[in-house]
Formats: sequence, structure tokens, C-alpha cells
Amino acid sequence: MNWMKNIEKTLGSLKFAVIIILMFTITLGYGTFMESFHGTEYANKLVYKSFPFMVLQGLMFLSILMATFQRLPARKSLYGFYTVHAGLLTIFIGSLVTYLTGIDGSITLPPLTPNRYISLNEDTLMIKMEGKGKEITYDLPPSAFSKNINDEYENIKLLTYIPFAKEVKTWVPRKNKETGHSSSYVIANDNFGQDFTLSTEPEADFQANISLGPLNVHYMPKDLFACFNLQSKSGFIIWNMMTGACFTPESKNIPIKSTNQKNRFLAFKAEDGQLVTFLPDMSPLPTNEKLEINQASPYRIFSQTLFEGKPHLFLFGQGVAFYNKDKASWETYQLTEGKSQDLPWMGFKLTLKEHREDLVPKLIPEYVTPIHDNGKIIEGDLKAMKISVLGQEYWVTSQKPLGLMVEGSKVEFNLGKKTLTLPYEFTLTKFKMDTDPGTNNPASYESFVNLFTGKKSETHHIYMNNPLKHDGFTFYQASYFQNDNQSFGSILSVNYDPGRPVKYLGSLLLVFGAIWHYLIRRKADGKFFSRSVRT
Repeated sequence: MNWMKNIEKTLGSLKFAVIIILMFTITLGYGTFMESFHGTEYANKLVYKSFPFMVLQGLMFLSILMATFQRLPARKSLYGFYTVHAGLLTIFIGSLVTYLTGIDGSITLPPLTPNRYISLNEDTLMIKMEGKGKEITYDLPPSAFSKNINDEYENIKLLTYIPFAKEVKTWVPRKNKETGHSSSYVIANDNFGQDFTLSTEPEADFQANISLGPLNVHYMPKDLFACFNLQSKSGFIIWNMMTGACFTPESKNIPIKSTNQKNRFLAFKAEDGQLVTFLPDMSPLPTNEKLEINQASPYRIFSQTLFEGKPHLFLFGQGVAFYNKDKASWETYQLTEGKSQDLPWMGFKLTLKEHREDLVPKLIPEYVTPIHDNGKIIEGDLKAMKISVLGQEYWVTSQKPLGLMVEGSKVEFNLGKKTLTLPYEFTLTKFKMDTDPGTNNPASYESFVNLFTGKKSETHHIYMNNPLKHDGFTFYQASYFQNDNQSFGSILSVNYDPGRPVKYLGSLLLVFGAIWHYLIRRKADGKFFSRSVRT
């Protein structure tokens, strides 16, 4: 058929080959650029392992194959040409084997902790239903962009998957009837600035206490602001959480006594006639007659003297309180949105940006192009999945699993990487890192590991250009991390490439064919030159 012949002729033409090679080269350059600025995972999903790139390689394969078929039957003058093209086809076949059956991942080795689990470069959502004894693993699409899943399992709907995300603060309506509140602030001086959000809402993704260097910030119910205006000689303020009322021991003529162990205590009768006893140096909660903590009581005691030695900032939404050492007194101020309030530490000023009692601050994932710097993803390393359970929407992220009660049974959602279990395990016995002179920048790092196969233990030294090869796997020194106790752990990249021998064979054929073709052409040119001279 003519159209079939035209297609074969087009695929095998030099013009088509040049176009495909040019497109392939441009795509590789683009992929290299993406990998440099946005990381390997992003480049793989966007370029190297994308469907269009696979199609481009397939067309390249067909171009080489058609160019070879069009020069059959074989001619001696083209033996080198056939060998070169056979080498290229062999390399493509080896690459396909690697793509279909190869393994790329990493293994994390904390110090002196055995590990045999490889984290693969494939994202999964694991759903564990404790009541039903089920574990479901859902493979997520290898997309570089947000992807609508729209899949369903029982009462669970998978809605949207975001492979690269960052969390953005969003104010959303509260779901419960609790009357908490939330606020955003900025604290700054001439050399430093920090914005932060605090909340007393249980639904909020923000805490009520944070530390900003030596400064401890406490976010408290707004009713307590009036309590800090009270003048307390003892430094104690008693607060009723139910009514919001507060008072000092002096205002109620409550004596403060000491135990035999010199622990201060005070007691008074509440409005319902029950005895309320505090050991304020030990707990803000009252005790019962057996000196056991009584968490059911609405009363709490606040000891101001505990917060006068170091910098503490108390925030109540639209109010602020702190102890001023220079004046040896507690100060309280009302805050207005957009206006700053002087603080008694290093010229700092506090500004209320926003205060809400009707909305709750949540961290909602949104898609972002990842940013890669010095071998690490500094933005966009979060993965997120939006799900719906019984009509209610939730977010599961790679940094925060989700646990829910569904029809009386606990269901856990975890977003992570697919894992492969090795039949042997590694233990990091020592990690060594050299830095550039005069800096803390790592110049090189090395891992000393024990490989335990069940029968014997082997010691190996892994560093740059000196990987460990075992059982078809190659383990490279990739990165490192530091634990809270300042010890270092190691991260090894893991590669299993069953197509490597085929690609090596293709490379040999390519080199051999190029040399052969060059010699054949040179010999032919020599004969032509000799005939010309005789003529």
C-alpha cells in the first residue's frame, strides 16, 4: 500500500532523523535545566519519564529501524553502518528494560540502627482500616502537576493529588460550636522580623505557644486579659474558665500558707460550696482532698512570678501583657490592627495583623513548582492528597498523616513512598564529613556500614565514586542528615539496572561500528583516489 510505503520512507529519511534528534536534544537540555533548578524528581515527572518523552524515544527507535531496513539487502560497504544502528537499537532496548524493571530509590541509615527498606521514587497512599483488618495501597500518578483522581473505595473518595505543594494559611469557617479565637502578628526590630499565627481553636493548624529565640510567646483566652490588669501582691491570679471571672487571693482574703516542705498552698470555697485547693508552685490545676489533680474543676491559678525572670509575651487576641524588668511591673495594652506596640526587649515592636473569632486558620496545601538548591528541595517538598470521607473533605500530607473515626472504626491515611524490602540489612557504624576550610560547608562525606546477610557481616566504606555493589544493586553516597542529638545519619541512593549489560553491549557495537564504517569509507576513498591517478 502506498501510504504504508510513504510512512516507512518518511520514518527512515534523513530529514525525519534530524528533526527527531534535534527535538530529543532540546528536550534533554530542557530536562537538565529543570533538574538543576527544580530537582531530579520534578525533572523525571515533567520530562524524562513523561509520556511525550517516551513517544519521542519511540519515534527515534523507529527512525533508526526504518533507516536500517531501507538499506537492505546488506551491502559490504554498509557493514559499519548496520553495526552502528544495531548498537543504537540495542541501547534503546536496554533502556526500555531498565525503565520497565529497574529500581531507583534511597535507603536512610540512622546511626547504629539497622534498616532494610528502600524508599522508591513512587508515591502511594496507604489506607489502614483497623476495624476491618484491611490495608489498601493506592499508587498515585507520576504527574508533575496537580491531578484529579476521582476514585472511590467504600466511603472514601480520592479527589486531588498534589505532587509538589506548600502549605498556605487560609481562614475557614469553624465546624464546631466552640468559641475560641485566632490572631496573626508581626514582631520586629531594625535587624529582625517574624510573622506568626496563634490560635486557641482545637481545629486550627496553629499552636497557642511558640518560641522566638529566647522569647516565649503564649496565646491565651481573651477573658484572661482583664485578669492581668489586677494588682496581685502575691503574684497569683485565680481564673474560672466557665465564667471567665478572675480574682487575686488578696481580693478574697484568701491566706497563702506553706506546707512542711515549704511549698505554698491556698484554699477557698467555690460558689457551689466545694473546697478548691492549689499548690501553685507545683501545678496550675487544683487538687482534691487526697491531693490529686482535679482536672474537672473549672478553676486555674496563674503565678506571675514564674514568668518574670525570662522574656515572656502573653497575647489575648487584641490584648498583650508582659513583665517590664526596668519598671519591675506587669504592663497590659490593647492592640489595634495595623498599629505597633513597643516591647521592652531590644527595640522590638509588636503589630496585630488580623484577629478572627468567626474563622479558623488552616494550612491548606497548594501546588508550587519545587525549588532546588545545594542538592535539597527548599520549597515544594510536600505532597498532599485531598480526600472526602462521608461527605467531609480532609487533606493528607506526606508530613502529617490523618486519623479518622469512620462508622465507629479507626481509619489511618498515610501519604508516602512505595517501599521495597531487601533480604539483607545495613547498619551505619560511622559517618565522616569534611568541610571546606574556614566554613561549615560540606566538601565530602563518607559512610562506614555493616552489611548483614543473615550468615555473615561485611564492613564497607561508601563515598563519592566508590559505591557498594551487592546482589545486583548499587548503593551510592547521596546525602546526609542530622538528628536532634547532633549525630549524623546517611542517605544512600539505590539503583538496580537490569538493562545495563544490554546498554553496554549497544555501546560497544556503536563504537565498533563507527570505527568499521570509518575504515570502510577510507578504503573506498583510497581506491577512488588510485583510479583517478591512473586515469
